[in-house]
Amino acid sequence: MSYKPGSVRVRARRKHTRQFSSPPSHGIFFLILLWLALPAYVRGETSGDQTITSKRLADMVRSLRMRLQISDNIEIRIDDKNDKMVSSEPLAGGREGYRISFDQHFLDLLDDDEIQAAIAHELGHVWIFSHHPYLQTEELANEVAMRVIPRDYLKKVYLKLWSQIGTAGNLEELLGPEHRQETPTGVALLPIN
Repeated sequence: MSYKPGSVRVRARRKHTRQFSSPPSHGIFFLILLWLALPAYVRGETSGDQTITSKRLADMVRSLRMRLQISDNIEIRIDDKNDKMVSSEPLAGGREGYRISFDQHFLDLLDDDEIQAAIAHELGHVWIFSHHPYLQTEELANEVAMRVIPRDYLKKVYLKLWSQIGTAGNLEELLGPEHRQETPTGVALLPIN
């Protein structure tokens, strides 16, 4: 399956599938039940504020990719379970590009700002891989992400991530020290001679 360079593709993947056969007379009924059983995010529908549509997710990736000047193909996959909650990796099978995978439950916990922060962080890994492949670190991925999203968004994502996996980390190490702006924006202090 090929797609245009710089494109974004969103897929949902189910880890456990069952195959069974049904009589031909029940085919249409089975298809209707199957469609209704699909999660809303696969059908491209929302069920409240918590479920993000594939189109919105793809739009977020496209926008962040452009702002970070990343031309690689990006595929988004929503898994029933992803132990890392969010991860990125090169596409398999010799295809060019990268895959960002979300754990469905974790994705549902995030608001739009946090989803953008998670995507920006994973795109940070993609940016590093294409510019400095031997320097992969969480800190550097966050540094790249903070070019396009505020530090506070990443902070909220890390707090939710640690809550989900039952551990804690050091925000200062991952995000760098928090800079306090003491001078109002647009005001320059000039030295007195």
